[in-house]
Amino acid sequence: MAADNVIFFPNWSEIARFRHVADADVDALRNQLGLPDNKKIILYSGNIGEKQGLENVIEAADRLRDEPLIFAIVGQGGGKARLEKMAQQRGLRNMQFFPLQSYDALPALLKMGDCHLVVQKRGAADAVLPSKLTNILAVGGNAVITAEAHTELGQLCETFPGIAVCVEPESVEALVAGIRQALLLPKHNTVAREYAERTLDKENVLRQFINDIRDNYGAVETLSNCDGRWLR
Repeated sequence: MAADNVIFFPNWSEIARFRHVADADVDALRNQLGLPDNKKIILYSGNIGEKQGLENVIEAADRLRDEPLIFAIVGQGGGKARLEKMAQQRGLRNMQFFPLQSYDALPALLKMGDCHLVVQKRGAADAVLPSKLTNILAVGGNAVITAEAHTELGQLCETFPGIAVCVEPESVEALVAGIRQALLLPKHNTVAREYAERTLDKENVLRQFINDIRDNYGAVETLSNCDGRWLR
């Protein structure tokens, strides 16, 4: 396909939902989930499948079991039962599993994390910016991303220093080191937040997409966005 016929349509985030997350909402969710106040939260929220390679998170939790940390694994997927069994067999009291949380709870959930895990197997990071990462950036979270330097995610971290901690995929040592590094950073990541404001806002992404269609294919009658409103 000719390059002129390709329009870039990236993932977006509803930035406004993550702009001012109340501490009271974060505390309420933390209490609801039974997470202690005196431990930092290493959060993985999303699909629990085979692509992610979450076995390394089990290994990392094992190595960090004596640290004041809780690994909170939130979501559903075909690999969840196996991971729960692995954690149970190792006696990992620093790892807890939770079901997928409601859409309304997402801002508080992401704000709660002291370190966010964006874990994928080698090669999987060269597709698109994961939707989970867009919201992590929007809330100003510190993410540890497993990606090789030449991939889309690796280049993102190189182009915008401080946006996230990028580590070698499928390496427990690198993951543990990345977690330790992320926990030393200020909890609110201004680089991540500012990047999200500039490039990931839903309305801006949709507006640019419509403009690109107009520029390439002429007038656009109507296009509905995900909120059910109509853009012209």
